[in-house]
Amino acid sequence: MYFDSSRSRGFGRRVPSSMAVRSPTIEELVKAVSNLGLEFEVYGDKKHPSNWFDGPYGYIAVRKDSIIKRFGSMNKRRLLMLIAKEIIRIRQTTVQLKGV
Repeated sequence: MYFDSSRSRGFGRRVPSSMAVRSPTIEELVKAVSNLGLEFEVYGDKKHPSNWFDGPYGYIAVRKDSIIKRFGSMNKRRLLMLIAKEIIRIRQTTVQLKGV
């Protein structure tokens, strides 16, 4: 939801459209957050409250203490931007591997 390019800011996207991707999967989110070295919990059977009727299930809760340990003080917007950049990098790597 936060990273989905098909959504507008008004409907839940939290990153700029240039940083968003089409239909990010829970697997991509897990890989992105773990690549950043953060501790997290995956809730695969839950949905965002404002999106209970639509889209795939699942979200990730990143542990705040792991963010502070890894990056120091950081707000949610900056963390979302880092995750978005990592998802883009993962997608680019996947496309390159499929093209080989």
